[in-house]
Amino acid sequence: MSEDDAMVDEFFSEVNDKYYPQVIEGLEQLDGGEIADGIETLGRPLHTIKGVTGFMSGFESASSFTHKVEDFMKKVQSGDVEPSPENITVLSESVNMIFQVLEQLRDTGTPDDEETNRVLGLINEASSTGAGGAGPEAAGVEVEERDGVAILHVKDKRVHLDVHRNAITKPIIHAGPGNPVLLNLEEVLTFNSGSWEAVAELVGIFDVSVAGLSPACKQVFYSWGFDETFAAYPDVAAYFKSREQPQ
Repeated sequence: MSEDDAMVDEFFSEVNDKYYPQVIEGLEQLDGGEIADGIETLGRPLHTIKGVTGFMSGFESASSFTHKVEDFMKKVQSGDVEPSPENITVLSESVNMIFQVLEQLRDTGTPDDEETNRVLGLINEASSTGAGGAGPEAAGVEVEERDGVAILHVKDKRVHLDVHRNAITKPIIHAGPGNPVLLNLEEVLTFNSGSWEAVAELVGIFDVSVAGLSPACKQVFYSWGFDETFAAYPDVAAYFKSREQPQ
């Protein structure tokens, strides 16, 4: 057995014993509607498969395909692609296709280009629709003044575009430097990284906290490290309770 053959055997042993069980768990979470948890579970084995196959002779196409699936998964995670049932189905099929490509490369040396191109077409179509239902209009923000705090109740279900970000940043600026502002996101399903970055640029001048993060919002918030910029609370009540405690 050559060194390359030994590496392939060892890799597929890891795939069968370790990575595929993790992927099955992640796919089951997606199927059960646990989108954020499912993506987090899938991320670890897919990232490893992408990296390892990139260094395995003859498996480079698997690395490239996995990279495209991983990019699509990140778009769903960030909210750039709506986590609709249709798009989650595309994601699940794409993940399963990675393992078919691996087996095809091992057994025949070539992937089924017709099938992989079909799946990539589904990914491209889903990606081109973006966040879906957000539309060009913004539902905006309702501002409530309570105990010296400007509470911004964000009404857009998905905060992805400049029009949605501007609806949030304008009342923050209007509140004035140093005055406490609380973003209440309890009605928001997804809040992508670009929108977090737009608000983060104001922190330091403006006192901004967040509350009511959905699972998808929370996933982006913590995975991108925005918890180092904003204080986050489970809900509005928890925020005001924290203000009652001695500083």
